[in-house]
Parts: sequence; structure tokens; C-alpha cells
Amino acid sequence: MTSRPTYFALRASGADPRLSWCGLLPPESRGLAVLVHGSDRDAVGMLRVFRSWAETERIALVAPLFPGGVPVAGDFDGYKSLRTSEYRYDEALANMLEDARALGVPAGPFLLFGFSGGAQFAHRYALAHPENVRALGIVAPGNVTRFGVQHGWWAGVHDADAILGSTLRRDAIGRIPVLALVGADDDGRDVITIDPGQRRWVEGANDAGTTRVDRLIALVDDWRAAGIDVEHEVVSGAGHELDRFTTRAQSFFSRVIDRRGGEGR
Repeated sequence: MTSRPTYFALRASGADPRLSWCGLLPPESRGLAVLVHGSDRDAVGMLRVFRSWAETERIALVAPLFPGGVPVAGDFDGYKSLRTSEYRYDEALANMLEDARALGVPAGPFLLFGFSGGAQFAHRYALAHPENVRALGIVAPGNVTRFGVQHGWWAGVHDADAILGSTLRRDAIGRIPVLALVGADDDGRDVITIDPGQRRWVEGANDAGTTRVDRLIALVDDWRAAGIDVEHEVVSGAGHELDRFTTRAQSFFSRVIDRRGGEGR
């Protein structure tokens, strides 16, 4: 009789019960993928679209949920910046992963996928913690972090060492395989433009372009110039819809797994 995967329904983080996570643990899992939601907060939906792939590849899944208004009432975007003056969302993820590993989820570097706002979190997490990231897949980030601009975090990395509390290790970042996707019809300017006076405003917030397509191209060009290997595709006929990109992301992750084998990097 074939063992069935274990499903972890949404459960509170042990370190901060205002946050939660859900997950999937296939039998004899050989690695982990972390899936980060967009502004819709659909962590369960992220798990759902990756479930069949995860069972086939024997990759465990963890999908964190960062609720709007935590820790600051009315703040729905803080997690996208990775760290704010009030909260360290990367450390919150680390605590959730501790919970998951206590339940049998594999340790070690993980595949990291983010959609929309989750893609913002994911690419900034890779900058801050490259040793934890086996491969990075991002889809349609509305705002991006670039090396080649003289701006502070999060538009640039001028003060990243102080913000992150550690030195930005470009050599380690350069070893991460990266996939960057966006729909050709994904404009998004009505929600990604940040005006002075808004909570998320930083100098250079809108300098990467007008649309999500423009901004991802700017990120890809900048990261490639910094020596990072990025696969980039603008998907014809696609807008801001997660399910148009998951097959491409899963194929990318499968290639990484096959190339590197097991949990090794």
C-alpha cells in the first residue's frame, strides 16, 4: 500500500501565533519548496497549485501566511520588503520552518517561489539569505530591488548591510539559479505605483519602470549585470494570474533538482 502525503492545514506559528502556515509532506521527501503568497493572502491556493508536482517530485511544501495588519494595523505590504522598522518577516519564516521541520519537513536549502507580492518577498529573501535558497522562482513582482542604483533598501541595496544586519554576499547570490516570469498583459500600474506619503514609499520606488513587465525587465538586466544567472520570460497572452506560470516554475525547479540531485546544492 502506497503511503499518502501528510497535509498540514493552516496552523499558528509557534513563535508568533498572529502568523500561520500550511504545508505538504510527501513520503520520503527529498527537499522543500517554500511558496509565498501575493496580496490576496491565498497561502492554501499556493499549496493547491503545487501539490501534484510536489507529490511526483517528492518535495515537501510550506506556504506561510502573512496576514494584513500584522504587526501594524492597516499595513498590508510590510512583508514584501522583508524587513520593516517594526518586524522581521524573514525571521518569521525561519520560525515557521522550525515548526515544519519538527513535523518531519526536510531541513537544508529550499526552493523558493513567490507570486506578485510574494515575489517581492522572495527575491529580497534570496539577497538576505542566499545560503538558504536552492533556487528562486519569481512571478510578476510589482516592486524590485536592484544592485546598480544608488538607493537604500528596498529599491536598492545601498544600505542593505545595515538593514539586514549582515553583509550582502554577491558571490553566494550569484550561485542561485533564478527564474523570472511575467505576463505580457500584466500592466499593474494602478497598484504598483507608490506615491510619496504612502507607507511603502522610498526614494527610487518607481524608477524601475511603469508596469510589472518593465520592472521585471529592469530587475533581470540589473541582476545579470551583477553576475546572477536569470532565466527570463514574458509570457504572451498572460496577465496577473498565478496558474499561467506554475507549470513553467515547476519545470524549472525539476531541472534544478535533477541537475543537483537530492538536497545537495
